[in-house]
This record gives sequence, C-alpha cells and structure tokens, in this order.
Amino acid sequence: MQIDRLPRPFLEEMRTLLGEVEYEAFLASMDEVPLSGLRVNRLKVSTEKLTETFGALQPVPWTKNGFYREPGGEYTSHPYYYAGLYYMQEPSAMSSAALLGTKPGERILDLCAAPGGKSTQIADDLQGEGFLLSNDLSASRARALLKNIELMGIGNCCISCEDSGRLKNEYPLFFDRILVDAPCSGEGMFRKHPAVIKAWLEHGKDFYCPVQSKLLDDAADMLRPGGTLLYSTCTYNRNENENQIAAFLDRHPDFSVDPIPATHGLTASAFLPGTVRLFPHKARAEGHFVARLKKSEEAQPIGTANTVFSGKKETQLLRQLQPSLDEFFSASARKPDPSRLKLQGDYILQLPEATVLRAPLRYLRTGLLLGQISHGRFKPSQALAMYLRAEDFENPISYSADDPAVRRYLRGETLEATDSGSGFRLFCVDGYPLGFVKQDKQRYKNLYLPGWRMQR
Repeated sequence: MQIDRLPRPFLEEMRTLLGEVEYEAFLASMDEVPLSGLRVNRLKVSTEKLTETFGALQPVPWTKNGFYREPGGEYTSHPYYYAGLYYMQEPSAMSSAALLGTKPGERILDLCAAPGGKSTQIADDLQGEGFLLSNDLSASRARALLKNIELMGIGNCCISCEDSGRLKNEYPLFFDRILVDAPCSGEGMFRKHPAVIKAWLEHGKDFYCPVQSKLLDDAADMLRPGGTLLYSTCTYNRNENENQIAAFLDRHPDFSVDPIPATHGLTASAFLPGTVRLFPHKARAEGHFVARLKKSEEAQPIGTANTVFSGKKETQLLRQLQPSLDEFFSASARKPDPSRLKLQGDYILQLPEATVLRAPLRYLRTGLLLGQISHGRFKPSQALAMYLRAEDFENPISYSADDPAVRRYLRGETLEATDSGSGFRLFCVDGYPLGFVKQDKQRYKNLYLPGWRMQR
C-alpha cells in the first residue's frame, strides 16, 4: 500500500512503539502483499486428508490446523468449501482461539463472535463435547455467524444477540473460558483493508476503549473461579492493548496475566509482560495483540438465573411428532436425543448436551436445527445435513469433486437419479455431505438451501 495513505499520528505512534530500526522494517512490510489463510475443520476431515487436495500448504505456526493460502487457487469455489471442510481465515486471527486453550467438555463464551472464525475454531477444539455460546450484539452479523456455524457442522452451539451487560446478569460465574475479541480501531488491518483508515480518521484511535473496558468487566463476572479470559484485538494502539489490560487488572485484583510464550512468530510485549503481539515485519501475519488472564479460585457467586425448560404443551407436541422423527431417523446411525429436543414454531432443534438457556435473552439459534414439520411430516434441514457424516445415514449418494453433478447440485438443479432409491438421501462429494435430496422415481429433488447456492 502507499505509505503516504497512513495517518501521520499513527506513524508517529508506531515509531515510538517499535524504535527507529524496527519502524523502518515495519514500513517496508506494509508494502508487501497481505496474507490469507484457511483452517481445516477437524470435525469433518483431517489436516492430512485436506492437504492432499491442495498440495503442501505452509502451516500457520501458532495453530495446529491453519495454513497459508497460496495465491490463486479455487479455495472458495471448490466443493470441499461448500462441504464445510475448511474455513477461510486471516492467519493472525487464528491466534486468539488457539491460545484460549479450549478442552472438550468445557463451557465457552465467544463474546464478540461474528462472523464466526473464532467460534468455529473453538467448536473444533471442543470436538462436539461441552457448550459454546457465540454472541454478537449485531443481528445482521449474527446471521453470518449462524451460517458459518451450520456450514461447519457444529451441533453444540447456541447463538445469542445480546449486550454483554444482559448476558452477565444471566450467566454469573458460568463459563470455563471466555474469548473477548474486542472491536477496535483496526490498525493491524490497514495493510489488508485500507478502508479501515477512513473509520480511524473519523473516530480517532481511542474510540473503542470504553467499549473494550465494559466487555472485559462484564466477561469477568461471567467467568468461573479459576477460569481463563482471553482478550485480543487487531490493532497496535497501546491504549486498546496493554494499557487496557493493565487498567482491567487494577479494577480486578482477582485476575492475573497467564503468560503466553513468545514463540512461533509471537513477539513478547515490551509494555506488559506475558502478553504478545504479531507484527507483519516479524511474522507472516497482520497486526494482532493477545492477553490471556487467569481468574483466582476464590471468587464467589454473584447471583442466580432462570433456566428455560420445555413446558407441558411443548412436551406433548414433541411426543406427537416423535413417530415422524423416528421414521426419518430410522435410516440414521446418529439419532437425536428426545430429552434435548425443543420446538420453535414448526421447527425442531436439538439442544447441546450441556445447554443452559436463560429466559430473558435473545437467541438466534439454540443448538442444532434438525428440521421442520410440514403437514405432519418431518423435513430435514441444511444444518442437519452438514452435521451428519455420510456413514451416519443410510444409502448416501456420493460423487467425486470433479463430477459436473456436484456443481449442478450446488447451483440448486434437479438431477437425474442413478439408482432406484427413494425418500430423503444425503448428497455427498467424495463422502462429505453437501445437503439432502428427495428421490422421486428417477429424479433427485434438490433440497440444497437456496441462500447457500453456488453462483453460476
């Protein structure tokens, strides 16, 4: 990018932050081509299997399943992308969830989750066990988050659209780990997205500091004793990074820095020991800051909240619908748990095993959308298709990735049947589900979600 496009106050701050020698190296890096990456979805495929498809991709060093994208390539048009086998993600953004340290079975909150890169990475680490609450205050951004959660085949996630203050009232001392990837001035993305500079000039570099402070304080109230709080930004500004964390620690003496090793391209902060940064002149990344904090074991509960349970009427309706569900899932080895089913209008959802829902909150999705009841019959959802494996469903249909039928399916076309099956069937590419069809004699009626279709 053209260096003269960068705001002078920003350049002066970077000179102070880095020193003269590093500052010149930083300026030179701003003229280099921004980097892109992809992260393998291990809920569906191994890293080894996917790299066989795209060749020897260079790994992103701070995460186990991230890779740098080679220039060109058909990453976003390949059928495997539509099968949810990988997620397109900026390499430095992979560091936050990787350093959170999620373990299967834990309860995790991603407080500023849209568009879903970090939530899908956390879900990958949970491996289908535990509970993930992905929250974003913006309903429009949360809808993008929902698509990515469903595309990746994640079944143990609820999505909320709430202010952090309302969340803390309903989930006191609840989560094992919380990720606050906070809104920020975005200085670390100036090279990749120069349009961010305009917002920086309009709002000033410290515009988001009060927002970040509130998010951290509210997150602290939701974290269990002994839990981990990870804070990250994509900016260089010390007021949004080290100074923000130092002020938080002053307000919350029950927290301390959990040091992050300065390895694999991570640079130790010179202003707050134990926190790290990513710089484009030191690593193959855009700008990023990460601080990991630990809460002491002595914290006390600060309130209670009401859990949502199915009422008698809903329970009765679910019992009436059970035969239709049993008929559909008789062909599946991955049957829903009747004790976790929830009705939402005509839609049936399966709650995550460890779900705790709170009555006053706005949820965009509560678990896995199994499907819809239409005229007394069960119709499976796109989300269910992405959640299942080919071996979970009787008599799947599978084509190779280079077969024209795959792209015709992704464009929503009706296909000629290749056998004499009937009813709902999983349509797969190389054994990885893309969606459902309903076979009627010699036709596959296409049930691929219209909003997801491949453009012609």
